[in-house]
Amino acid sequence: MRVVVLVWEGLLGLATIGMIVVALLSAPSVHLVNVLAQAGPLGLVATGLALSFRAGTPNVAVGSISALTGMVTASLATQGLGWAAAIIAIVLATVGGLVLGLFVAALSAPAWAVTLGAAVACEAMVAAIADGQTVSFQLGGDFPGYLWFVLFVIVSLGGALAWSALRLKSVWLGALVGLGGSSLLAALGGVALLTRLHAASPISSWTTTLTALAAVLLGGISVHGKRGGVAGTVLAVLFLSLVQGQLALWGTPFWVFMLVTGAVILAALLAGRLADLAAPEAPRPVTPGSRMPV
Repeated sequence: MRVVVLVWEGLLGLATIGMIVVALLSAPSVHLVNVLAQAGPLGLVATGLALSFRAGTPNVAVGSISALTGMVTASLATQGLGWAAAIIAIVLATVGGLVLGLFVAALSAPAWAVTLGAAVACEAMVAAIADGQTVSFQLGGDFPGYLWFVLFVIVSLGGALAWSALRLKSVWLGALVGLGGSSLLAALGGVALLTRLHAASPISSWTTTLTALAAVLLGGISVHGKRGGVAGTVLAVLFLSLVQGQLALWGTPFWVFMLVTGAVILAALLAGRLADLAAPEAPRPVTPGSRMPV
């Protein structure tokens, strides 16, 4: 299975390098910097989703949590709280994720269903706070967008390496790490996007969730939590961001990128299934609490 994952990531790496070459030939190098700035927030959200898959607790609310964190931060920032607004919003999102983890573990409820309900609640709160208006703000001056990309790469690679050496045997711990950690990373993604746009919008965040899902699946993470490499999520986020940036340069409507996103999700699911059939994982002894409901 590890060989399959390495081959997968190798091919994805070659495709990403190809897109980088296309980007450099199509526009000045500043375009690539803008792509990295765009990839940072998405990457943090995708890393959170990948963590939830690895833990067997898929968090489909990552995009909504990111949006709510951004809206809360923007609202508090307009009252002069500065970066304290971001810290408060991130803490609230993380605590909410831990509560979801306790709910999943206590009831043995499917994490995707629980977080779907949480996503609807987050969308409702965003709409209530915004009241149909975009909230503009300035959070402590300009923050270089590429630094969020650097943070994303460090967290994604470091987290994947740490997870490969970690074996969670507790249902409770798995739920808390999967949902609490993914909510924290999604919240960081929301703040990262705010520092780039300087505004929070009440527009639905499902696009963020779906793009993050496409990146996670394209990166080789299994929806069942059995398979996952180290660099796949980083490469997939960068690849999709480059594709979106290139389509924007060509003046292509945004719905085309969403069509590409949907195709990537379906193709990645098919490729993942074929990979599992080609190199099935050896069965492991099942102990109480060693597997999470999905």
